[in-house]
Amino acid sequence: MLRMLVVDDDKFEREGVRFLVDKFGLGLELAEADSSESALEYLQRNPVDIVLSDIRMPGMDGLEFADRIREAGWPIKIIFMSAYGEFEYAQRAIDVRAIRYMLKPIQVTDALKVLSQAIQQCEEERQEKAQLERMEMAYNRESRMEKHRLLADLLSGRLQPDEYAGMRLADFGYEPNLRLLMLDARSRFFDRTPPDFEERLDSVVGRWREWFHLNEFQALLFAEAQPGENADEFVRIAQTLSERLLTEYGQDVAVVVSGPVETLDQLIREYQTMETMLEGKFFWGEGTIVQTNRTSEDEVTAGVQEMLDEVKQHIERTRFDFAYLRFEQLFDQLQNSDRLSSIYVKYVCMEVVKALFDASARKNFELFNKHLESVHKTTRLADLRLVMRTILEEHSPASAARLGEGSSKAIEEVVKWIEREYDQDLSLERLAERVYLSPSYLSYLFKKQKGISLNKYMTLYRMDKAKELLLTTNAKVVDIAPQVGYGNVPYFISLFKSHFGKTPAQFREES
Repeated sequence: MLRMLVVDDDKFEREGVRFLVDKFGLGLELAEADSSESALEYLQRNPVDIVLSDIRMPGMDGLEFADRIREAGWPIKIIFMSAYGEFEYAQRAIDVRAIRYMLKPIQVTDALKVLSQAIQQCEEERQEKAQLERMEMAYNRESRMEKHRLLADLLSGRLQPDEYAGMRLADFGYEPNLRLLMLDARSRFFDRTPPDFEERLDSVVGRWREWFHLNEFQALLFAEAQPGENADEFVRIAQTLSERLLTEYGQDVAVVVSGPVETLDQLIREYQTMETMLEGKFFWGEGTIVQTNRTSEDEVTAGVQEMLDEVKQHIERTRFDFAYLRFEQLFDQLQNSDRLSSIYVKYVCMEVVKALFDASARKNFELFNKHLESVHKTTRLADLRLVMRTILEEHSPASAARLGEGSSKAIEEVVKWIEREYDQDLSLERLAERVYLSPSYLSYLFKKQKGISLNKYMTLYRMDKAKELLLTTNAKVVDIAPQVGYGNVPYFISLFKSHFGKTPAQFREES
């Protein structure tokens, strides 16, 4: 309902306006003020659509009162009523953008006509404002979806370097001072969040932020960073988020905090680093928080030494298949670190050679020295890996072959499970159980053989199936979503548009 404030020092005049509004059912909520000063106080506390004001009043007159309204920027329709028809008054009324000037005594027909026009103008402006707001919301939603689709292409590798060459963070709507927080849930969660999920966590983040849901298990949080701000504050945010998700939603969520992001290349590198770190999440405790740029040389060395000890233990127990697999992971760790010297890497490899020699029944010193020399002479890391693979296979070729065949078979089984049960609630843990591997080994092997993470593969497969159903059936979108494993229809639509740049309905109409 529109609200009108009647300002007149004459109570009889105010009551006359109220009688008129009530008698003819103008649908206005009325408020009264006996002076311009009290009217201004009322306007500071209450929204008003129309002011009907006398001009000559004790103290501040109606024209000065109107000036104050315009100075404050309130979008109020002003109507003057006065017993005086001087030209100066009429001219000043025009200056303050009054919509009408009525002379007292006011005629009923004139008053009804003026008030009806004011009401109509207010209603038209309200409708126009609402339409503009709807258009702006639709534009922002469409713009955000397009930005997320482009970002999804960039992070998934579908956008090649030459396609984003010259692009900046600003092209994605981001300022060049960001931190990324990657949230990884142990169970399916991010396609089942309530509508107010993001807003409920605003108080935790406490700064500009934007959520980007990667898949059912992972979400990426873009958070504004101040220049020179260290990571401690973002670690605190990550810890609070993790605790809130556990207490309110029962979700065990690990969080990886990125380093500073100021360019598009840094964004890609940090994202890839976070993905790599999450491959080892199954060794983490509940609600673990890690940082991409907080691994010191001592920490890297300690991690390598721990993996080296495991390789040596497997060799000692003649479990060469496990030793071979753990060594592959160990070498990935060596290869991905820029903090270790070539001397240290070769030392680690020589320790493996020594463990193989100690575990052998027949001590062949000549072969042992030959292997050590091969390690010592390599000049490239890639060559060193090939040398070590050969040495391991010489000691147990059957085990190595079985490992390769077994791991490939396990991954193909997982792919078959996904293709058969993509409409079910699949998780890494469930799939790992079926092929008798630990989740961490399965995650490692899957990405090694397929080139992408298991969650990504599953999402891409579901999206392809959704596209196929849209093209070949008349099924509704609300029915297709659960058929490809998404019970949350809005989430499915958002994810589909991130991948294909169109909603499922748009995709079907344009195909």
